[in-house]
Amino acid sequence: MGNIHFLHSFKKNNNCQTFLIAEAGVHHACQLDTARKLIDAAAQAGADAIKFQTYKTDTLVTSWAPIYWKQKDPLTQHQYFKKRDKFNINDYKYLNDYAKQKNIIFCSTPFDNQSVEWLEQLNVPFWKIASGDIDNYPLLEYVAKTKKPIILSTGASYFNEILETIQFLKSQDASKIALLHCNLAYPTMDNEANLLRIPELQTFFPDIIIGYSDHTIPDDQITIPVLAVALGAKIIEKHFTLDRTIPEDDHWHSVDPILLKKMIKNIKIAENATRSYIEITESEKPARLYARRSLVAKETILKGTVLRRDMVISKRPGGGISPSKLDTILGKKILTDIPKDSQIIFDYLE
Repeated sequence: MGNIHFLHSFKKNNNCQTFLIAEAGVHHACQLDTARKLIDAAAQAGADAIKFQTYKTDTLVTSWAPIYWKQKDPLTQHQYFKKRDKFNINDYKYLNDYAKQKNIIFCSTPFDNQSVEWLEQLNVPFWKIASGDIDNYPLLEYVAKTKKPIILSTGASYFNEILETIQFLKSQDASKIALLHCNLAYPTMDNEANLLRIPELQTFFPDIIIGYSDHTIPDDQITIPVLAVALGAKIIEKHFTLDRTIPEDDHWHSVDPILLKKMIKNIKIAENATRSYIEITESEKPARLYARRSLVAKETILKGTVLRRDMVISKRPGGGISPSKLDTILGKKILTDIPKDSQIIFDYLE
């Protein structure tokens, strides 16, 4: 399991051990008031960080790139993103300062060098890199130069691509790295969540923190992210909105404030249920003693009798000779009278 020490210094709540990122993305619709409300709600629900996205459309996408996710409007990616890239450095500075007041980490995914420079001016504590930029080495190199931790989503990536990127980041002296398993379909169907990739990533990269970025449609218990924690995810990133009924962007497969709070509560349950492996817990020991059976005299057995199978019965509680040892005591001479319904112990046998 990866070293999680660098995450500990970032934790903002004690609701659970998992590091929780509320991914607000561009759900603010370039309205500062909405962005501020997203920060308020995420902080109140107990998230550690609120994450936005920082980009300028003209450096992100060509004019003709088609949209690949579910979207009612027949837009190109350029048309889609252009509506959502209005914030400038002063807006992000304001939101960063506001988040500090609310005791929640402000962070944002940069998509170009200028975005990195803006966010570096705000001294964001770590970088969150989108799945689509896992092979964008020029951007990764620029980010690595800051020497800050990097959380990298791995959606739609093969293991060899992830390995190559990890090797590249380490060649750039990036030493604090986390990987988020992710399905890059918007939304992701439950049967496509592919959560068993989390332990596989842990096996491939034992010294790296593994988490999960979720794009599934949440049910009432937010089951998929909770299962991810049970499988070992140390970071959960979940899309977050104030209103899931908004018919565009990722609102409909995001959690709202109520669901975010419930997700955190259920993650705590998952953590408690999987926090360690113990062969026999303390709570089981009474049951082990009183629900197991011992070998007992079926009738009074007199001293000098040679023990036969028909003289013995298995009854609760345990603590005596286990029924599994029956064959080892048959044929032995009894050294003292054994009353009916009394446990047979080795001291009574020749």
